[in-house]
Amino acid sequence: MAAIDSLNEFDDIRPYTDDELPERLASLVRDPDLVQMACRIQAPFLYRLMPLIARWIVGSALRRRSKSIGNLSDLQSFLASYVERMVRSTTDGFSHSGTEHLPKNEPCLYVSNHRDIVLDSIFVNYALWQSGVPFTQNAVGDNLLQGGLGNELMRLNRSFTVVRGAKTRRAQYHALLKTSRYIRKTIEHGESIWIAQRQGRSKDGLDRTDPAILKMFQLAYRADQTSFADWLSLVNVVPVSISYELDPCAPMKAHELFVRETTGSYTKDLREDFRSIAQGIKGFKGRVHVSFAKTIPPLYSNANELAEKIDEQMNSQKKIFETYLEANRMLVDDNANCKLVSGRVRQEFEQQLANTTDDEKSFFLVQYANQLASDN
Repeated sequence: MAAIDSLNEFDDIRPYTDDELPERLASLVRDPDLVQMACRIQAPFLYRLMPLIARWIVGSALRRRSKSIGNLSDLQSFLASYVERMVRSTTDGFSHSGTEHLPKNEPCLYVSNHRDIVLDSIFVNYALWQSGVPFTQNAVGDNLLQGGLGNELMRLNRSFTVVRGAKTRRAQYHALLKTSRYIRKTIEHGESIWIAQRQGRSKDGLDRTDPAILKMFQLAYRADQTSFADWLSLVNVVPVSISYELDPCAPMKAHELFVRETTGSYTKDLREDFRSIAQGIKGFKGRVHVSFAKTIPPLYSNANELAEKIDEQMNSQKKIFETYLEANRMLVDDNANCKLVSGRVRQEFEQQLANTTDDEKSFFLVQYANQLASDN
């Protein structure tokens, strides 16, 4: 990544480098918000009983372990062990398909659906790692966690920032142009990119690609008078569908949907993203499947056409779990009991329902049921 890192133009959005890691990591492991999030994930019971002691124990462990991390490769290895532990303890199995169709020795532009703040890109890269395919750089909005701890964590972990909060349309355009140029240079440098198909997680289970995301990609090529189809021939756009048997954040999403429906708007509190990240990581997810579609051919002349094709590919590759069928059945019949799922999945699904108010129940169920729609 040296060629990209040497360009000061991208210093405020690119991932951190090996040289920057020690100072950034030393500051990060002392951040009280990070320590709190680590407590919720690693020692939730102790944190509820004795929060000060839990903070001291977990914080000391973070600082001690960080001293053994000297470069980004060390950090990746450190995080990989946590991902494998998370997969073992919070899923009923992880699977993937389609990586055999990925271009050999060529970077890809992976466009995926968006269910979880951090796990989507983690699971995509976990599938790539299992298949011997290089990791991606990951796009993350600067609105994540108000641009503070969240962006620091992401930029340490091969992520770059997409500026969404520019105050004027002109400023927003220049911010998107910078992002587009960074993505172009990264791909031309031989590295792949992961980005969600839309801003913000899907709360209602519907996966639809925002054409504005695709238009942003092409901004950096307009000076070359490159047509949309010609641009598409220069990049390997790969739709990716991520399926969770259970979404640990489903009750929280149902609450947001209910509030939006009844009041017309929803305002997150300052800790909500932290809670969502922690719940997504530690919560039981049942089975998780990541499906990679084939590279999209350069047959589309505009962003709307390409968005429709990406959605079609995602839906055709989607893994259908029994929880989706169960939720659909319960939407149709208010008196239906859970019967299509069993074991821990049933227990967790029923617990999620119990954590949802009567007013919010339909918003909870629709998240799962909508994943059955072929025109999703």
